[in-house]
Amino acid sequence: MKASQKTNTSGPNAVSNIIILCDGDFPTQGPGLQVLRQAAKAKEEYIIIACDGAFLHLLQNNIKCDYIVGDMDTLPKKYHRQFKQIIHKEEEQDYNDLAKAFRFANTLIEKDIDLHKEPNASQITTRHKNTLHTPQETIYLTKNKFITKPKSVYNITILGATGKREDHALGNISYLPDFAKTLREKFPSTPVNICMITDYGIFAPILGTTKIKGMPGNKLSVFSFDQTLRICSTGLLYKTHDVVFDMWWKATLNTFRTQNVLLKFSHPAKALLYFPF
Repeated sequence: MKASQKTNTSGPNAVSNIIILCDGDFPTQGPGLQVLRQAAKAKEEYIIIACDGAFLHLLQNNIKCDYIVGDMDTLPKKYHRQFKQIIHKEEEQDYNDLAKAFRFANTLIEKDIDLHKEPNASQITTRHKNTLHTPQETIYLTKNKFITKPKSVYNITILGATGKREDHALGNISYLPDFAKTLREKFPSTPVNICMITDYGIFAPILGTTKIKGMPGNKLSVFSFDQTLRICSTGLLYKTHDVVFDMWWKATLNTFRTQNVLLKFSHPAKALLYFPF
């Protein structure tokens, strides 16, 4: 059954929870493995997109896949015909398989939004206005260190994006802020949450002032790709107001001093948070 056929107005919508599995290290512990197991048990609530050869990991673990996306260079030829109904081949080499899978996930969300759009209904923008002092996002850390954003209509979870080749891992991680910006521009009235879960922590992209609700002692690293950005933080052990983001290590290995942390941006910019387990 194709994922587009799973949509059911009387029950959970599979398109709301999209998992992209990359061909790095397959999840072996923690929330990443939990998400994959949950998807396997409640398949009607999830769509799983495998990046090329990552499909083999799903086969080995008896987990059904909805789509295989990529240039198919790491998928053995014998599977090309057997699973041709769910293969979406993209041969261009300007972007890697994760980026191709992300684009495909965007297409699924677009179709789902159109499917559920009510005639003559006005869209309600749920995002905060883009001011410097109003948090653009609120991130909640639960006991299991999941990141949740209330009112998110769609959730994209990326798994298996690290491990094996370090250059692939760095490239995949650095895609996240670009993905977040694309989602905000493409779906300005529809909240879409995206994060990357590894065996050791969670990466979450942010684009502006962000409030984080956690617990004292939670660990946090902040990365940015904008050297002109200044982030004034409250609630962290080490202040970040004078950090110049010209090297990746500059705002890493921080700790929650209070339950609430605020990262106030000097201007909208791409940044990345990492929460270790």
